[in-house]
Amino acid sequence: MAMSESRRKKLELLTRSLVRRDFASAGELLARHGHSAVNIPRSSGPAEPLELAAACPGEMATIDLPAGPANCYLVRRRLDQIAGEDVAIARQYASVLRGAGQRLDELEASVGLCHAANAAPEDVLFLDTETCGLAGNMIFLMGLMFYTEGQLVFEQYLARDYSEEAAVLGAFAARAASAGVLVSFNGKAFDTNLMRERAAFHRLELGLDALDRRHVDLLHESRKRWRGKLPNCRLQTLERHFCSRVRVGDIPGAAIPDAYHRFVHSGDARQMKDILHHNLLDLLTMAQILCLVLTGADPTA
Repeated sequence: MAMSESRRKKLELLTRSLVRRDFASAGELLARHGHSAVNIPRSSGPAEPLELAAACPGEMATIDLPAGPANCYLVRRRLDQIAGEDVAIARQYASVLRGAGQRLDELEASVGLCHAANAAPEDVLFLDTETCGLAGNMIFLMGLMFYTEGQLVFEQYLARDYSEEAAVLGAFAARAASAGVLVSFNGKAFDTNLMRERAAFHRLELGLDALDRRHVDLLHESRKRWRGKLPNCRLQTLERHFCSRVRVGDIPGAAIPDAYHRFVHSGDARQMKDILHHNLLDLLTMAQILCLVLTGADPTA
């Protein structure tokens, strides 16, 4: 008798199930005998959500805004607290900034770079944002770095949900009020333009206009020096060639918006740790690239 199509499909599914079960059993047997290369499929339930305080130890920050106090989450660390990073970078940075005014050819330098060359190490504020997309989208992480008391210090202000963006922007305004120079990577085209859009939405004043002429965009400076000498002038390309740092397991920038939305909806902060580390490395690399630009060093020569 011919087998019906529905019965044939059921039998095929049953056969596949038995093969998978037998393969897993055989894999476990091989593994017990030292064959570690065998990939043993294991079923497990979803991991428990990791709370933000466990993934990214920090504290609540209260930011004064025109409409009243607002809260966000602050992760504050010094360079000497970051595992695997060279604390000598902070000393090198301070040394370069203190002597840059004597080395820079001001006839060739941009206005912003001239301000940086004549600034004290403590006067420079580094900026890198993480967002939910391109123009018009929310800024959920404000990454800032500055030099104080012999250390590079990272302050990362995180919106724990969509309602905390105004506090994140206000945190920048508070820091920028005392900054002499602003340093970013592609910040003139992206970060500060988006910050202005989002500040207008929240009716905030960030003080960016006062920093316009004292803003060093390292993407522009890098293209002047290394366009055609490197595959491209992206930040991580410069990092690999000049800073001897290769990121392992870094979250791709394109994956960051979806990771943030998942965090807001699930409360699971596992990927937020990756995003904050990604942001921190971007800031640290900026300090190293600024040192190269100010000294006129060309590692590609």
